[in-house]
Amino acid sequence: MTENTPKSGRWTFACAGAALALAATACSGSSAESDDGPTDEVTTLIVGITPIIDHASVFIAIEEGFFDEEGLNVSAQPVQGGAAAVPAMVSDDLQAAFASYPSFFLAESQYIGVTIVAEGVRGTEETAGIYVNDDSSIEGPADLAGTTIAVNTLNNIGDVSIAAALEEQGVDTAGIEFVEYPFPDMLPALESDAVDAVWLVEPFRSGAEKDGARKVFSSYTGVAEAIPVSGIGMADEFVAANPTTVEGFARAIERANGMLAEDPALAAEIVQTYSETTEEQAEAMELPVWTEGAVDVDELARWNDLLLATGVLHEPIEMSELTLQD
Repeated sequence: MTENTPKSGRWTFACAGAALALAATACSGSSAESDDGPTDEVTTLIVGITPIIDHASVFIAIEEGFFDEEGLNVSAQPVQGGAAAVPAMVSDDLQAAFASYPSFFLAESQYIGVTIVAEGVRGTEETAGIYVNDDSSIEGPADLAGTTIAVNTLNNIGDVSIAAALEEQGVDTAGIEFVEYPFPDMLPALESDAVDAVWLVEPFRSGAEKDGARKVFSSYTGVAEAIPVSGIGMADEFVAANPTTVEGFARAIERANGMLAEDPALAAEIVQTYSETTEEQAEAMELPVWTEGAVDVDELARWNDLLLATGVLHEPIEMSELTLQD
C-alpha cells in the first residue's frame, strides 16, 4: 500500500491498492515441455491485479479452465495498482498486468515497451464518480473548481477522466488539486476534511453510498462516456519471445469477457473470492460493461485524445505499437 501521506503532482509509478483476501504464489515464468521436449516459450504466468471488479475476467478464465485449455498455468498476484504493476511486468516479476489504459499509454510515451493484449471493462455513468460528505456545500460539477480531489493514482484514469469531463462542461480545472490516496483511505480522508471530494470505483463506490457519501459527478460521461477503462498488457520483449503463449492467453481472456458480457452478475459473484467484498456489497454494486472479441483499437485511441487534451501526453501514441497485432 502506498504511504498514508497523500501525494500530489504529475506522473508517478506509485499507485493505490487495497488488502486482498487472495493468496498469490510468487513464481517465475517457466518454459513448457511437450512430448517432443522443452519448448522455448514461457507457459507459467503471473498476472498483476488489484481487488476491483474490473479484473474479474482473469479469475473467470482460471476457474473455467480457459488457461488450462491453452496449455498455460496462470495465477493472479495482488499489486498496489496498475501503475505499480507495469514496471514489475517490465522487470519480469510479472508476465502480465491488468491496468487502467493510461498506465500503458504513459509507459509507451516513456519508451517502456508494452503491448495491450486483451480488453478489460468499459465504464458507465454509474461505475465511477466523485463523492462528497452529505453535508458538503459541493452540489454539482461547477462547485468542484478549486477543490482538492483524492484519486488512487496521479496522471491516470481518475484525474484524466475527471478533468476532461469537467472541462467539456466548462468547469475551470486549473485550480483543482488532485492528491493520491489508496481507495480504502479515501473515505476517512473525506470524513476528516483532508480532501473535499474523492473519486471512487467499485467496490468502494457502493460502500461509500451506504455510509452516507453523496455523488456529485460521474467521470465516465460526456467525452469519457463508455470509454474503455482497463485491460491487460505485457512487455514487448515477452510478447516477441512468446507469441503462442500470448495468443493463447488473449483467447482465454476473450472467452472470459464473452461470459461476462452475457452475464455480468458472474463478476459480482467471483469478486468475493479475490477481494474483501461481502455478498451484500456485491449485490449493491453497479457493474461495468464487458465486451466480446479482441482489443478495439479505435475505442482505445480515445485515450490519446483525453491524455493530450489534459496535458498528460504531448504527442499521441501510435496504436499499432501499443496493441497486439494479428
